[in-house]
Amino acid sequence: MKVAFVLIPEKGHVNPYIGPAQALQERGHSVVIAAPGDIAAQITAAGLPFHALPGSSDRPTHGAALVELIQNRERLSAWVGQLLLDGLDPQVQQLRNWYREAAIDLVVVDPLYYAASLAAEAAGLPWAAVSNSLNPVLPATLDSDLLRTARSLPRPPGHYAGCDRLSPHLNIAFTTEALCGPVPGVHLVGPSFPLAARGDEVPMDPLPGDRPVIYASFGSQIYHWPELFAKLAAANPGAELVLSVGDLPGPFAGCHVYRYAPQVTLLKRARVFVTHGGANSFMEAIAANVPMLLSPMCNDQFHQAYFAERTQIGLVTDLRSITIESLRQALETLLADGPIRSAMRQLSATYQVDGARAAAVLIEGIAR
Repeated sequence: MKVAFVLIPEKGHVNPYIGPAQALQERGHSVVIAAPGDIAAQITAAGLPFHALPGSSDRPTHGAALVELIQNRERLSAWVGQLLLDGLDPQVQQLRNWYREAAIDLVVVDPLYYAASLAAEAAGLPWAAVSNSLNPVLPATLDSDLLRTARSLPRPPGHYAGCDRLSPHLNIAFTTEALCGPVPGVHLVGPSFPLAARGDEVPMDPLPGDRPVIYASFGSQIYHWPELFAKLAAANPGAELVLSVGDLPGPFAGCHVYRYAPQVTLLKRARVFVTHGGANSFMEAIAANVPMLLSPMCNDQFHQAYFAERTQIGLVTDLRSITIESLRQALETLLADGPIRSAMRQLSATYQVDGARAAAVLIEGIAR
């Protein structure tokens, strides 16, 4: 069987799929990763074939420009609309042609990539909606700017959960019932990690063993918050502070600094994770049993914050407005043993499963 994974070419929209793709390959299937962007280096380093799809966008996707954009509600709403709907018809035709030419048997889609699922339907192919977010498990009562934006858009016909376009064949979320409860029509398989190389690994620098580690990252797209990293450094209650700062210039005195961090490895050493609450980071922190201080900035980050508060596995704040003293107190609370660490330990125990291989078995099943 030949399986195409059709993805948005950003880290949070790529990394969770590496494991299931490798697992399908392990099970003897032919797999190809396709995206409208050049992520060939990572994909081939992960031992997977890559196919570049046509298409480009002038939307800001990272750094200072994106941070500026997300702080304007109207601009952010338009940005989301462009991501989901721009160029839909030509993309559907291009993808349908490629599915035929490449003799694809089954398509695994990022459920935000509407053209991928629409093209699969047009080609008569089974398709799986494998979510890189918690969209499929959100309660009906939850509200957010992102959900209001999604509801206001002229989306293609179909069934939706949050922003995700759901499949009539198979829907998968990388979480467990312990986080969200049972969700009819959605398979909760646990976290997704690569079976071998993910393709973008960097080495971890040695860390002293005598102090707890606080690791802080705002992801691969909205990392451009120099003032927030400076505030964390000022509030540090005596821990080893490790920062993932992207392309921010200048030293951060007394901190361990990465441009792109080995996050999965670092979380094994961390006692506290300071994060924007991206879905992939949220999943990795739970699997690593690391309590979080979440400062959601935009989009589905507020959904992860909702689940963090509901399960009591972390604290939610706004790092832009919190005082240094209050931030220090929050970090001290998270560093200590207590109810937050106990709640995280209980939830993390349910994440000690192989979601990548479980997803692969389910994906394989719909082709039958």
